[in-house]
Amino acid sequence: MKKFSAGLLALVISLSLMQTIFALNSDIVLDNTVKVLIPESPTKYELYAADKLISALSAVFGTEIARTNSASENFIAIGSASSADVSDIKVNGYRIQSIDGSVHISGTGVRGLQAGVNRFLEEFCNRKVYTSKITVLPKAENIIIPADTDIIYEPYFEYTDTDWKSPRDVEYSLANGLNGGTYRSLPAEAGGTVDYIGGFCHTMGALCETEAHAESNPEQLALFNGKRTADQPCLTNPDVVEIAKKNVLNIISQRHDPNASLQIVSVTQNDNQHYCECESCKKFERDHGGVQSATMINFANLIADAVKEAGYENVAIDTFAYQYTRQAPTGIKPRDNVIVRLCTIECCFSHTLDDKACQRNVALMKDLSDWSKICDRIYIWDYTTNYANTCLVFPDFNVIQRNIQIFYENNVKGVYEEGNYYIDNCDTEFGELRAYMISKCLQNPYCDISEETDGFLAAYYGPGWKSIKEILQIHIDNAGNSLGGHLSIGESPRESFRFTNKQINIIERCWQKAKESTDNIDYLENINRTELSWRFWKGSCGKKEFSILNPGRFDERQKLFDDFKKYGVNMISEGSYGDYLDCACVRYVPVNEWNMYEADERNTQIKLFFGSLIEKLTPILSLWGLYYKISA
Repeated sequence: MKKFSAGLLALVISLSLMQTIFALNSDIVLDNTVKVLIPESPTKYELYAADKLISALSAVFGTEIARTNSASENFIAIGSASSADVSDIKVNGYRIQSIDGSVHISGTGVRGLQAGVNRFLEEFCNRKVYTSKITVLPKAENIIIPADTDIIYEPYFEYTDTDWKSPRDVEYSLANGLNGGTYRSLPAEAGGTVDYIGGFCHTMGALCETEAHAESNPEQLALFNGKRTADQPCLTNPDVVEIAKKNVLNIISQRHDPNASLQIVSVTQNDNQHYCECESCKKFERDHGGVQSATMINFANLIADAVKEAGYENVAIDTFAYQYTRQAPTGIKPRDNVIVRLCTIECCFSHTLDDKACQRNVALMKDLSDWSKICDRIYIWDYTTNYANTCLVFPDFNVIQRNIQIFYENNVKGVYEEGNYYIDNCDTEFGELRAYMISKCLQNPYCDISEETDGFLAAYYGPGWKSIKEILQIHIDNAGNSLGGHLSIGESPRESFRFTNKQINIIERCWQKAKESTDNIDYLENINRTELSWRFWKGSCGKKEFSILNPGRFDERQKLFDDFKKYGVNMISEGSYGDYLDCACVRYVPVNEWNMYEADERNTQIKLFFGSLIEKLTPILSLWGLYYKISA
């Protein structure tokens, strides 16, 4: 009997231990009774993160989720109420961990905690913020958190920015990891932004007061082609250095935020090629590799030293490696509080930067490698649109992720992806898709961008998204001119793509299929707006309904012009606001030439005369129209 009792007791204890072990290793199931645990004296960062989490969970479960200072089970602990150890995690990183049957979210720096909450919502609640207007957050009865969950994230870059449409939105930026302050203002309690104070770029003229000293102190100006010019300062003139120091310190004294993670002052060359050729500058450059960047780095270093001496530990000086300053110098290094922003303006954007067959990009990679050897704070200014023909699709989608990976792998600390910054006046192509891809890759260069892209296309274009994806792929496959498939940021429509007639017909059918797949007004709006870019290409290259063989091509140009106005397209290229809107011969010239013909110009009158004459004669040339119908 004693043996039986002992055996029974052992079995009970064993079963109890097994249940405990199973409980410890079982998944966490959260439902509408879950609470958000915060510390008794929460910081503004903890309160912001808690409110964000509560709002989203309330939407998921369809009931108000409670916040508490005390809970023993069924809770999500955040901030200092969490037991997730983040002592070894870099600044602005986070950790999401399952501990003793509850979820713990901790963060570092000023934005790590809110980033951790956003990751939790994406990872376990399937929330996706695709655009400022499209957020996917499915309702659910419960959320499953695996028992072994332990997600650790450290930012790949200290600065992330792009200027497309949705990235200017606060919720979009927080969800997708953008922190630059030029195009958005993030709340301080969410970590704030990394701000350029005193100007974003091309600041040298103002900082050095070149215009003010042009007559009184011409030796402070650049000597270019034997003449002094206020286009640039002389960077080795000691008076210029002192003027710039004074102005930079004045900017900082007025705008310094000691609580910001980082503030940046731009000390960057004006946007021209008129660099100083005085003997002092040339000698310094000869002694440091024979490149113009030598004087620029020395100038930035002197200002950075003054900033550090003044005690501004969270302020960095930013300067360019741009055009004539793109090559790294020798015998001189940027200070640790100097940022070198390398610009990719000369590159090819249909090949990845590490494509050894693309000489444009090989040259950039050498410069990036050289800078990475002497600078621990490289930033990138990259380009993601066609500034000469912005309505056209810019087919860089296959290089976005790899290029951002290359930046990270080469010691880059910050990335600005310049795009269609005037998109409110020129929104025709896949801008929102590109913005999302850029944002996700800056957040994690090694994410599954194919999955992210598919999710976006489905949410943005609806049931016909696979047809849109096919269109996009054909554009990517045929990107670039006939000489090696290279693509610049100022390509003409004809040089941008090399479509065959078969591919043109496939694209036509795909657009039609996408539109026929839905009657949803939002999906149709997005499809029709994006299709404007395809119609722009056809109208510029004389294809399909814009063919010279089609008697109705004049009406088609007018129709496209009217649709541009309907969708708020006021520009077709950079710096051309309203230029095409007063085109007097819309019906008679290629679409990409609409901004070239104003009513009072002689060549406009000639185009109008011959264009209207041909339009009147076209019905007589009926064989052309018949051939067009057969060939179409």
